[in-house]
Amino acid sequence: MATIRELQTKARKALQKWKKDYAKLLEKDNRSPVSHLCYTILLRNNTAANADKAAQALRARFVDWNEIRVSPVAEVREVLEEAGTPNAEQKAYALRRFLRDVFSKFTKTNLYFDLMVAPEIIPEPVPGEKPESIDEDDEDAEEAVTRESGLPDHPEVPGFVDMVRIMDQPMPLDPKLIAEKNATVVCSCAWDDAERGPFAIIWRVALAEGLIEPEYEGVEALSRLRNQIAPEKERDEFAFYAVLHAEQNWAKISKAAEKARKKFVKAKA
Repeated sequence: MATIRELQTKARKALQKWKKDYAKLLEKDNRSPVSHLCYTILLRNNTAANADKAAQALRARFVDWNEIRVSPVAEVREVLEEAGTPNAEQKAYALRRFLRDVFSKFTKTNLYFDLMVAPEIIPEPVPGEKPESIDEDDEDAEEAVTRESGLPDHPEVPGFVDMVRIMDQPMPLDPKLIAEKNATVVCSCAWDDAERGPFAIIWRVALAEGLIEPEYEGVEALSRLRNQIAPEKERDEFAFYAVLHAEQNWAKISKAAEKARKKFVKAKA
């Protein structure tokens, strides 16, 4: 039996490999971390092909994950049933429960289906106004915008912003805030409940990769992986990349995990 130190080393190497293997994939995959976590609920006791179909059906019916969070379970179930998802009602309930827990735990979370991007807002020049020349040596030249640029005539009232500016010139979120909302820190939710979809998938990945002994399951498996084996400073990233690895190799991983468990049960008998 491998020691804890050996399993920790193996887990770190697995994470490094996943980061390298899926770097290019993530450049094209625009889904938010929450979307990846919700996908695990659709993937459980299901095929990757059907989970993909269910995810697309949810996108077509709902605006984002936040709408699913506040929608009746029956509406979500209906969409999943139409997509041919097994245990549709159970998955609908699990999705809404998971999203509500995420919403209550994080104040900075992206509940869109895809990653948030900072919109580029280009002020429209006032008719007849000559555009200012840009000094290439001025580092702040691109950000230099006059207060009235693009605004219609209106009375200036100190301390107030007119409604036209609020409606017609929305300010983009700070890039740092957007990065925080898109961050994989939300994957810490995967370690909160052994019965949830995210951890159920991570556990199977760990079994297939030989990162945890097959005699551990449920709460014991979660505690061992979270507290002893997963890289302490990269635990959330480990969860995210384990989910990503499962998405790309689900048939192989589920088969290997089932084989490891059956072998243990047979030996124990």
